[in-house]
Amino acid sequence: MRVAVLTIALIIGSLGAARADCLQELGQIREQVDTLNTTRPTAPSQAAARELQKLERSESADEVDCYNTVARARKILASPLPPVADDRYAKDQQHR
Repeated sequence: MRVAVLTIALIIGSLGAARADCLQELGQIREQVDTLNTTRPTAPSQAAARELQKLERSESADEVDCYNTVARARKILASPLPPVADDRYAKDQQHR
């Protein structure tokens, strides 16, 4: 019986610690995204900000949602910037 109570207490304690870890990671990624959007906004940094805002607006967000959102935001930020469109018309107009 004592082992069962100790096991349940350990599980509950670890769940709270995991939630705190996710919130800490969420705070770090939020700070990074806000800094990027303030200094040099790019399409990926703005997309990552939208992902973070979705989590903040969600009323039923849990730990899994938190980790998934952090992972999506990191993936968005790590993706390469799309290539600049080759606007030949604009280049031709400059040479005239």
